[in-house]
Amino acid sequence: MSEVKTLLVVWQDENSRLFYHIGTLSHYDDHYEFVYTSTQFGKRKLGDAIERGYMIHPAFPKIDKVYRSKTLFPAFDRRIPSSDRSDFHAILTDLGLNESASKMDILQATRGRLASDTYSFEQPLRLEKDGKLHSSFFIHGMRHQHLPDGWASRINENSSLKLIQEPTNDYDPNAVAIYTTGGIKLGYVPNFYSQAIFSLIDNGASPLVRVVYLNEKSHSHWWVKVDFECEVPLEQGIQSVELVSVMQ
Repeated sequence: MSEVKTLLVVWQDENSRLFYHIGTLSHYDDHYEFVYTSTQFGKRKLGDAIERGYMIHPAFPKIDKVYRSKTLFPAFDRRIPSSDRSDFHAILTDLGLNESASKMDILQATRGRLASDTYSFEQPLRLEKDGKLHSSFFIHGMRHQHLPDGWASRINENSSLKLIQEPTNDYDPNAVAIYTTGGIKLGYVPNFYSQAIFSLIDNGASPLVRVVYLNEKSHSHWWVKVDFECEVPLEQGIQSVELVSVMQ
């Protein structure tokens, strides 16, 4: 089997601002696959999203079907900058990618966000060959934190950050806030990860969070990107952590 690349298809409720993992996009053995999620495998999946007003994507009308295609589904492909654009190579360079980047790589780097809707494509927590969980994500909610002037000068690429649970959070009892080592609250772990990461910390894990990208002049969605790495506590195992194993 070829390498499996997987992205979570996430929808945001514009009222509560909560995110829902409504489907999963994968690429392996030279084909793409899309499936909807099921609430039986955790909260904030498709069923919960529908209760909050989510409308099934017209390109994927059957929620119990496994959709497969030799090419990236048009509904997702339109979210990727066209290779015909004169600035396509500059876009790749800005994303830290090169000519060999796949469409899944580009979709992952851009998160496939459009101004016209509330979908995004996010990396799952991955159990890699070192036995640790890995992912990378942009810090959420930064524009709501009343950050001090010059906040970006307090951190740089490779800066370590701290995770602090917020069980009394009004919107998400599994909320995990992200702070600088100097005590500045930057924002939050994206809430489609929050339950798993909150549980890891509860079980004694000490995740490592490190800044890998910083651009305070861009849209707040893309101000700070971090790498996440965490050992799985032995007493917890991986049963309560939603993840994707890396396979070759």
